Amino acid sequence: MVNTRRMLVTAVETLDEEKVIRLVKMGLNKGISPLDLIEDVHQGMKRVGVLYERENYYIADLIMASLIFQRVLTLIPITKESASEQKPQVIIGTVKHDIHDIGKNIIKGLLRSRGIGVIDLGVDVPPDVFVDAVQETGAKILGLSGLLTSSYEVMREIIDTLNKSNLRSRVQVMIGGMVNEDVKEYVGADYWVDDCAYGVEVCRHILNIDVNSCSNTMVGVV
Repeated sequence: MVNTRRMLVTAVETLDEEKVIRLVKMGLNKGISPLDLIEDVHQGMKRVGVLYERENYYIADLIMASLIFQRVLTLIPITKESASEQKPQVIIGTVKHDIHDIGKNIIKGLLRSRGIGVIDLGVDVPPDVFVDAVQETGAKILGLSGLLTSSYEVMREIIDTLNKSNLRSRVQVMIGGMVNEDVKEYVGADYWVDDCAYGVEVCRHILNIDVNSCSNTMVGVV
């Protein structure tokens, strides 16, 4: 089993899609936990991110890794835990004027694999759509994604609108993408993340799901 998991991480790192799928199916047949397999895939994706930072990989390789991950998620059986998505707990979307969605799609998949209900509003989402979704669903977490500096003003507008609508106290706002502590303070968010796995931990912490502690910052590789 250990060997299968090691090979899976390497297969993702080398972007060998067919081998990844074969190893995931083999792992499921051997009784390896689906969440462990997803974590192995994520570890492989983190290695892809490192290779991209070193300029050994290109943006097309990041996209390929994301597609592999999404295909893996289609193989994961629905368990009682994942069936608990009856009520949306997280709203996520890429803000207006931005269409980047790789990180958003990854964290959405990771959250759903852990049984956390997610509403994905898509990309280029106007502020009022986010606010309406918070009001209509009562979700506890709002995730705003953006990889453009122009996204900061949109994020700030969304949070200002939440304040004016008396909805701000009802929801924790997490921003992701090209962000840091200064951006978090500027837009008025509660958390910032640039690591998908840590983003999941933040959500689990907010929702009180098997997490003991969690700070409001994290630096990492998506």
